[in-house]
Amino acid sequence: MTISQISIWNRALGFLGTRSVASERENTPEALQCRLYWDSARRQVLRDFPWNFAQCRSWLARLPLPEGFEREFRFAYALPDDCLKVHEVRHEGIAPRPFSLAQNTADAAGSASFLATDAARALLLYTGDVRNSRLFDDLFAHMLARKLAALIAVPLLKNNSQKVSELEKLYAESLPQARQATASERRESAPDDAWLTARREAL
Repeated sequence: MTISQISIWNRALGFLGTRSVASERENTPEALQCRLYWDSARRQVLRDFPWNFAQCRSWLARLPLPEGFEREFRFAYALPDDCLKVHEVRHEGIAPRPFSLAQNTADAAGSASFLATDAARALLLYTGDVRNSRLFDDLFAHMLARKLAALIAVPLLKNNSQKVSELEKLYAESLPQARQATASERRESAPDDAWLTARREAL
């Protein structure tokens, strides 16, 4: 079954007990609030858990290492435009490496995010900013509806703090279910032998 944005909106409105909407372009209070908070809710739920459908990998482009990082790291890299949350950095795509996210305030175009690490060739594992609702799975759609409902409850229900707290609690209680469901769909690779990893890095 294909998941649509409007179906998630109406599920969120159902949690609030308000009227549903027929179009994302409606000029009703319900549609206006869903439009206003949609992207924020979607990004929050994506960041809260490493959903399988949103997991991405990308080889990073090298940047000059900004001053102040030389004692801890050797390299700086630009982050992908769709990166919402970094999970791991691997040297040569294999060996995990420590990293730090920071802002380059000396950048000519303004403050720019970058990743500092000692990986000479860095593969980034991250959660991507998935916008197409057709890629969402059912559990994510359900949790996104709960998060959206919590955000739009204040303007639509006239600051009903009890309802907001209830929705946030239901959302938080659903996270363990998401972890269990995702774990059953993922099989981690066996860790590399330390001696073999050291040999590869020495070559």
